[in-house]
Amino acid sequence: MSSQRQLLIWGLAALGATGLLGSVLVWQHRYAQKRWSVFLVGNPHTGGQVFERKRCGHCHAVNGWGGRLAPDLGFQQPHRSNINQLVTAMWNCAPRMWERMRLEKMSYPALSQEDMTHLFAFLYTTRYVDEPGDEARGERLFETKSCTRCHALRGEGGKIGPDLSTVSGVDTPIVWAQAMWNHAPAMEAGMRQLGLAWPKFEGGEMNDLLAYIREVSKGPRRESALLPADPDRGWKVFQSKSCLECHSVKGHGGEVGPSLGPRPQFPPTLVQFAGLMWNHSPEMWRAMQAKGVPRPTLEGRDMADLIAFLYSLRYFEPGGSPQAGEQLFARRGCSHCHGQRAEGSSRGPALRRSGADFTSINLAAGLWVHGPKMYQRTQELHLPWPALVESDVGDLVAFLNTPKEERR
Repeated sequence: MSSQRQLLIWGLAALGATGLLGSVLVWQHRYAQKRWSVFLVGNPHTGGQVFERKRCGHCHAVNGWGGRLAPDLGFQQPHRSNINQLVTAMWNCAPRMWERMRLEKMSYPALSQEDMTHLFAFLYTTRYVDEPGDEARGERLFETKSCTRCHALRGEGGKIGPDLSTVSGVDTPIVWAQAMWNHAPAMEAGMRQLGLAWPKFEGGEMNDLLAYIREVSKGPRRESALLPADPDRGWKVFQSKSCLECHSVKGHGGEVGPSLGPRPQFPPTLVQFAGLMWNHSPEMWRAMQAKGVPRPTLEGRDMADLIAFLYSLRYFEPGGSPQAGEQLFARRGCSHCHGQRAEGSSRGPALRRSGADFTSINLAAGLWVHGPKMYQRTQELHLPWPALVESDVGDLVAFLNTPKEERR
């Protein structure tokens, strides 16, 4: 009897250990899925290797290097320079891409979500997400915003700040945002000394100014050195730099500044984010002084990790409408296979399900993995391939991330 009881105890312990191991494995799998849905954690160096290993360069060039059978994917193609435009172009061109690969007798390369994340990080560093900006407008802004009163260019202009033609490494969005934040107090003091008002940048003006600075500085672009970024470390930076004193995240934190999260009215691009930080820098500084919070300085990878954390909150995800996304889902014909509300059918799997977390990146990854079968099914059903426009991506992502049980 004693040995049977001992055997039972060991059996229950083994069962418990197996259950615990299973839970850990499920958690790791879900964490891995969540991690690779965050854009900035991709490694551009690895992405370049994926681009080469998967023979993407057979058809596509990147900034002039590579094949000529398909569009150049680098910054020489400004009309497709942000992530949602890239995803849209990939989606719309997919049938032609598959047909070209068939004609070229190329084997279809397998791309995991992790591979896709690395690839988009690689493309990010070649085109910097934002629209390229207008150098001529940037030059005019440099004059009209009184930048010349403090900064010189090639020796001509103000002497309070550095000559921007000699400054290198601040001509990419992440480094630009960090530099703007760190130097804002000194620039504000210099402007007060000259009796100048704090200039505001609206719309695409910060993009134009950055385009001009890139042109005159000719410095090396160092964005890739900051990636892959770490959203977990970004959360620690957010806390250690006292950002929580003024900003809340999902209901936790201060209420002086706006709550951070998936808010459509916030800027969708990194340079516009830098512009927002610049525009509100004096108010933020005064709010910190009132609360007795020292203004933090961001060094090294701080801004990259901080932005990766904000990405993980969908801060820079398109501010889509789930209602518009549901209508779009039906209008584009997706509901023929995936069900009216993406609940699944005999023709296609459910897309809105517990634990699903769609972003622009894994939408592209899903297209690559399942696209050929989807295309074959549309042909069998005599349906056109559903074409997307850039604004569709945000609405579709918002709809697919809406829990099934949520009524709208």
